Amino acid sequence: MGEAQRRGLLAVIIGVVLLIVGFGVALATGAAIGPVEPPADVVPSERDVTMAWLARVLLVLAVAWVVIGQLSARTSLVRRPGAAAARATWIGSTRPWRARESTLGMLELDRWLLLIIPVGLLVGTRVVQTSFTSWSQVAIVIGAWAVFSAVVRLFVWERSPWPVIAAVGGVVMIHCILTLLPLSFTGPAGYWLMIWTEPVLRSLYIAAGFALFVWIFIAGGWALAAQLGARRATGAILAGVGAAILVPALIIGLLGVDTILALANDETGLLPWGPAEMLGLTASVDIPTAAPWYAVGVGAVLTVVGVLLAAPGRRVSASVDAA
Repeated sequence: MGEAQRRGLLAVIIGVVLLIVGFGVALATGAAIGPVEPPADVVPSERDVTMAWLARVLLVLAVAWVVIGQLSARTSLVRRPGAAAARATWIGSTRPWRARESTLGMLELDRWLLLIIPVGLLVGTRVVQTSFTSWSQVAIVIGAWAVFSAVVRLFVWERSPWPVIAAVGGVVMIHCILTLLPLSFTGPAGYWLMIWTEPVLRSLYIAAGFALFVWIFIAGGWALAAQLGARRATGAILAGVGAAILVPALIIGLLGVDTILALANDETGLLPWGPAEMLGLTASVDIPTAAPWYAVGVGAVLTVVGVLLAAPGRRVSASVDAA
C-alpha cells in the first residue's frame, strides 16, 4: 500500500471515529434536552421565507464552489481564474496532507479567493441562521475564528499560510453547507424546530456537525505538519483552539452566563422559553455560574500546552516551506 493510500485510509478511519463520537454527543444532547413538543401553531414568518431563499442562494454558490474544486482537481478547468482556489479548498479539506502542493504557484487572485470565499460563506451562513438579528452570536463566532487564525498565523510566521487556509477554509465551507441545507427548506424557524423536536434528524445533524467541526482542526494540523512537523503543527492548532476558547469565555464570564443566554434567546428564540425563564436558566438546569471560568481555565491550559509543543526544536530550513 502506497503512502497516499495509507493516509487516505487513516483519514477514513478518523472520519468514522468522529461520526461515532458525534452520535454519542447527539444522544447525550437529546437526553439533556428531553422531549420537546412542537408548537401547534408554528407558521413560517415572512422573515423566515426570506432567510430560506437567502440560504438557498448561499447553498447553491457553496455547492458550485465545491463542484468546481472537484472538477479542477481532475481536469484542465484549474487554469480558469478562481478554479485553482476552489481546487485547493477541495483538496485541503479532503486530503490535507496535499494542501501545500495544491497551493503552490497560485495567482494572487486565487490566494485571496482562498481566504475570502470561506470567510464570506461563514459570515453569510451565521447571519442567515440568526435571521440578521443575533449580532452578538455572530460576533462571538467570528471573533473566536479570528483569534484562532491569528494565533496559528503567528506560529506559521515566515512560512506560507495558504496550506492551512486551504485546509481549514475547505472544511469550514462543507460545514456551512451542512448548516445551510436545513435552513434552505423553511428558514431559521424550521431549522430550530427540527433541532429541538426531531430526535432522528437532530442526531444525524449533530453527529455530522461534530465530526466536521473536529475535522477542521485535524485537517489544519495535518496541512501544517508538512511545514512545521507533526509536533509543532499539533501545538499550533492546540494553541489556536485554546485561545479561541479562552477569549470568548472570558467575555462571557465577565458579562454573566444568564445575561448572554437571555440576550441570545431574545435575538433568535433558540430555546423554547421566554425571557423570565431564560434569566434563571443556569439555576434550573444546573449550569454552574462559574462555567465560563472553567472554559477560561481549559482554554488557558490548551494554549500553554500548545505553545510548549509548538516551540521550535531543531532548526528547520525555511526554504522547504517557501511558496
